[in-house]
Amino acid sequence: MLHRKLNLHHKLSRWNFIKTGLLISALAVCFLIDRTYFFYPPSLAPAWNNVWVDSIGLMAGLILILCGVFDIRVQLIIKVGLGVSVAFLTVLLVAESFHIVGAGYFRFHPAIVFEIYAIINLMQIAYEYDPQD
Repeated sequence: MLHRKLNLHHKLSRWNFIKTGLLISALAVCFLIDRTYFFYPPSLAPAWNNVWVDSIGLMAGLILILCGVFDIRVQLIIKVGLGVSVAFLTVLLVAESFHIVGAGYFRFHPAIVFEIYAIINLMQIAYEYDPQD
């Protein structure tokens, strides 16, 4: 109940959808271009560098961009876009954590900062999103 009272003055920001979608799409395009980005552990490298994983992230980013630009309020589309985006970013953070912890290799700091920023934006969108509207 308190959530609804606090949410009366906060309409869902289209700008949050756009900037988060652009960030996720940019990350996915970067990973599509660099096919050898993930290398540790060697048995999982082909799965993490797969084109399909990056394509899913690109599609999730495009869904968020379209929801923001065209002010789409279809609940299923918004929920799928948010859910797939969070899953994509979680997979990226886990893969990069394997590199940092397992291999002691830390070259991913710009990507990790962008991913954490995107997760914070997704949390803000999820907090502001009221499916009853």
